[in-house]
Amino acid sequence: MNLVAIITNLRLQDLLDILFLSIVTYHLYLWFRGTKALKALVGLLVLGFVFTIAEIWGLFLTTWVFQIFWQVLIILIIILFQSEIRKVLERVNPLRAFGLRKSTSPEKWIPLFAKGVFTLAKRKTGALIIIERKDQVKEFITEGQQLNGQPNPELLMSIFHKESPLHDGAALIQDDNIVQVASYLPLSSAEGLPKGWGTRHRAALGLSERCDS
Repeated sequence: MNLVAIITNLRLQDLLDILFLSIVTYHLYLWFRGTKALKALVGLLVLGFVFTIAEIWGLFLTTWVFQIFWQVLIILIIILFQSEIRKVLERVNPLRAFGLRKSTSPEKWIPLFAKGVFTLAKRKTGALIIIERKDQVKEFITEGQQLNGQPNPELLMSIFHKESPLHDGAALIQDDNIVQVASYLPLSSAEGLPKGWGTRHRAALGLSERCDS
């Protein structure tokens, strides 16, 4: 069947099928872009292409080896892409939209928070601050000390002062309050990041890759 015949026989269902797979493939590329998993995925696609060629050319031994390989492929994919698969499943989870969170008024705390951040920057004091949105971040952060205070300049300066025992780590803002400090975040494994980026930069990127904070 030539290309013209295929196009003329396309049904609406076929077009929807192609559109759906194109959207899924595009979003998978966006999610995996810049990660080591993308290189592994490209390698698997190359192997699939080699298997197809071997099958067309009648290479019996190569085809037999690849058929055995495909039987364990699903296990290899789960092992290689376990973190990426988890991210995809979390992003497409429809229950995320039904999370009940207390709505806060940004104007009550944002100005003081911004003033504190600019004060830290002016004094060249490093800080790592998490603002939680819809996704809960507690499952991604470790250790930390509980706290309950408004994110005003005085408190931010006290937390991130270099002599403070709480300065090494991130502060978590949840429902317009700082609820946890000295928290450790997962580092980003993305490649090609600027060489000048330190641990705090990679930690901030690592958390933002996993949730919407």
